[in-house]
Amino acid sequence: MKRGVITLLIAVAVLSSCATQMVTRTPTEVKMMTTKQFDSSQEMVFKSIISLLQSESYMVERADRETGLINANKRIENKNAASQRFWTGTSKDANTSKAMFYVEGVNDEVTEVKISMYEGAETSRNGYWGQVNKENKEQMIYEPRVYQEWFQSLQAEIERRKALGR
Repeated sequence: MKRGVITLLIAVAVLSSCATQMVTRTPTEVKMMTTKQFDSSQEMVFKSIISLLQSESYMVERADRETGLINANKRIENKNAASQRFWTGTSKDANTSKAMFYVEGVNDEVTEVKISMYEGAETSRNGYWGQVNKENKEQMIYEPRVYQEWFQSLQAEIERRKALGR
């Protein structure tokens, strides 16, 4: 009996240590991670974001200068999805990424940018009678490094545009 209880406890400990832990951040932590101010006009920052998104292969779905909202997405197709689905019954069809920006002028020389980044995947599974069932999952990215890289790239694009006099 003791051996069974000990084995059960070990199994629970091993399985719980392998479980994915959900990242939780306070609203203040999220704001600090996803928000940055730039010493540039709102128009310059807005144009720089559009340019940066396009250079990163994002498709800009919405860009409204008046509200300061920019929505873009990127999709990387898995070229082997059909053969994976044939052999295993399931496939990861594509990796997806969404970027949402809110650009707000604090004054004529300072602009605040808020970014929300999402990553996801589209999968397919063979169903009955040749039907293919698709599923999309996405989640917000909570890694500060990702946002720091975007802000650094945006700062570089702003400086590049300033140097060109745009």
